[in-house]
Amino acid sequence: MFKTARFKLHNPSRHKRVMLKYALAHYHLTLKQVLETALADPELKAKITTTDPKGRQRINGYAISHLLYTIAPKGWVLTPLRDYLIGDATAMLLSHFKKVEKAKHKSNPPTLPGLKAPTQAETEEAYRIFATTIEFPLKPQQIEKIEKERGTGHPRVAKRLEKVWQNWAASRAAGELLRRIEPPLPRPIEFTRQEFERGFLLARKGNNYYLLVRLFARGSRYWNQTKLDEGFVNWRTRQPIAGRTYPGLILPLELGRDHHEREYLEHGTPQSAKLLMRQTQDRHEEFYAHVAFEFNPAPVIAETILGIDRGAVKIGAATVIDHDGKIVQGKIDLEGAAFSAEMSRWRQRIADAQRKGHQAKRWFRVRGRKADIVVGEYANQVVKIALERRSQIAIEKLDGAAMGRSLTQSQFRKLHDALSYKAERAGLPKPVEVPAARTSQTCVRCGHWEPGNRSKRDAAGRPLQDVFRCQACGYEANADQNASEIIALRALHQRLKGGKFQKFDEFQQWLRQIKGRDSLPPQVASP
Repeated sequence: MFKTARFKLHNPSRHKRVMLKYALAHYHLTLKQVLETALADPELKAKITTTDPKGRQRINGYAISHLLYTIAPKGWVLTPLRDYLIGDATAMLLSHFKKVEKAKHKSNPPTLPGLKAPTQAETEEAYRIFATTIEFPLKPQQIEKIEKERGTGHPRVAKRLEKVWQNWAASRAAGELLRRIEPPLPRPIEFTRQEFERGFLLARKGNNYYLLVRLFARGSRYWNQTKLDEGFVNWRTRQPIAGRTYPGLILPLELGRDHHEREYLEHGTPQSAKLLMRQTQDRHEEFYAHVAFEFNPAPVIAETILGIDRGAVKIGAATVIDHDGKIVQGKIDLEGAAFSAEMSRWRQRIADAQRKGHQAKRWFRVRGRKADIVVGEYANQVVKIALERRSQIAIEKLDGAAMGRSLTQSQFRKLHDALSYKAERAGLPKPVEVPAARTSQTCVRCGHWEPGNRSKRDAAGRPLQDVFRCQACGYEANADQNASEIIALRALHQRLKGGKFQKFDEFQQWLRQIKGRDSLPPQVASP
């Protein structure tokens, strides 16, 4: 599997910033020029078309590359990037002509915008056009659907569709305005080779990581050679490269506070990298490296099943069972009281800001990041236990109607996605889903189900959140732990039945059999 980590370049000097910006801009403009030159050739399609064994005319990627080698500049200041530029242009042209060949979708010739910032007059004109437009045009197919609803006697549906699409058109126009008034950013440079003389290298020295890239040709005013200090190691091969003279840039990388990037570096193998520039809201330029890692862990044969339940008081609860349905490890949970209180505070702060007419986008982002960190930490804990117990992870199938506990629908989806890729990266089987219905109201001891097993209030009317009390056999337990064991048992039942969802009645009967409860009194034998 492949995953991409994003590293920010750590505090590059002014000279390095100038070099990086120049390289990105010059690569962008040269690629633009190469594409325009190729497309201006009236015989381009004939030159890149070949006949396949069946006699059909097909666009040939090798022919495109061969043609571009004659167009791309040879005495280029970014000569180490020439092959990457030709590969980039080849991919763009091949994609375009393949779409034209299939004739299923319209395809515009590939191009890149210029990097010149709009003038003050152009910016003011763009604002004027947007501000004076009363109604933004809809697409013909949208107009056709609106008229169809009106013609079939559904004016309210037509009006609602028109309002929705008008809002969509206004949002699209606003996005187009931003693209016209903001200076475009240069296209990223993608490195697909890991070589010392050209391409890129990930290196380590002590506890710090570095990106080594060669951008400039010998003779360029930016070309420079640096002798690598003691302790430098090629992180892909783990071979020392200290003492060697490197003809490129040595760029230190920042690691995030959640240490996800370090996890990629420790367990993954770097395959390719992209160097790119971004702008902050205050127009400050930042540089990033996106590195793709390959993970090839040894596959883990599942010997147990780990069931996970979203908690009412906890973020989640988990139980590990063996293939006989017996508990191997229980009471695995992450307390979520502090998390829930923190999320409530942010919801209140956002609501107050919106009530006062203030923008709350930043607070939405901060709340989301805090939730993501907690969900990620829990996923790490679960995968660690699953590795120790060699477990197949089982989780409820996402159901929007069933939400309403500690995790929101989006957060539960993030937990599901995090568990999926973290488990796969560790060599564990992909998590399985089980139906969420009745998992929190079924007794794991006798199999009896009824809503009263998970009462929301006690006899005195006080709220209950985490108490499970079976109305048939009197079994009491933490509600989330009971539900996590039921989820694990449902996954085991599904596995025995071919991996497909099973009806609850069939699961309930099976559960009573393996628990030795198949001779229950008639009044509780079925829900």
